[in-house]
Amino acid sequence: MIKYARRKVMDKMLYLAILLVLGVFFMKKMVKPPVGPSYRLKSIFFTKTKEEVSEATSLGKLIFTSRGKRKILLPTEKDLWTEINLFENGIALKKNRKEKTIFFSEIRVIEPFLVNSLFVKGKYFGYEVKLRSNEKIKLKSCDLWDLDVFIEKLCELFPPETGRAAIMEIK
Repeated sequence: MIKYARRKVMDKMLYLAILLVLGVFFMKKMVKPPVGPSYRLKSIFFTKTKEEVSEATSLGKLIFTSRGKRKILLPTEKDLWTEINLFENGIALKKNRKEKTIFFSEIRVIEPFLVNSLFVKGKYFGYEVKLRSNEKIKLKSCDLWDLDVFIEKLCELFPPETGRAAIMEIK
C-alpha cells in the first residue's frame, strides 16, 4: 500500500515537472521568439489611374511561372494558389481547375508582409496584391516556390524610366 502511494506521488511530481518545463519553454518562445532570415522585399505602387492605362485584351507572352508547393488544394483553402504565371500584360493565378486573370491596369499596389510560423517570427514572406476594386489577393512564400524570383521579374517589367510604377525596397 505504501509503495502504491509513493508511486502515485512520484507520478504527480513527474507530471508537474514536465508541465513546468513545457510552460517555461513556451513562455520563453512567446516573450522573445527567434527571428527568421532577413528578406529584401519590394513594394510596387502602380502610378497610373485606371482611366489612363490602356486596357489590354490579351496577357501577351509568358515570362515566368511560380508553382505551388502542393498540387491539390482543399475547397476550404481560398487564398492558396497552385500556380502563378507572369505575362507581359498581367498575371494569371491558377487553383485546381479555376483560373483568375489580373491585368496590370487592375492592380493598385503590391505590398510585402512577413509570415510568422509557430515559434519563429518572420520565417516566411508574402505579398498582398490590392486591386482597384478593393479586392485583396495574398501570395505567400511558404505556399509558392520562387516567389522572390517572380517579384524580381515583375519589377523588371516596370523600369523607373517609364513611370508606370514606383518600386521601393523595404528592409
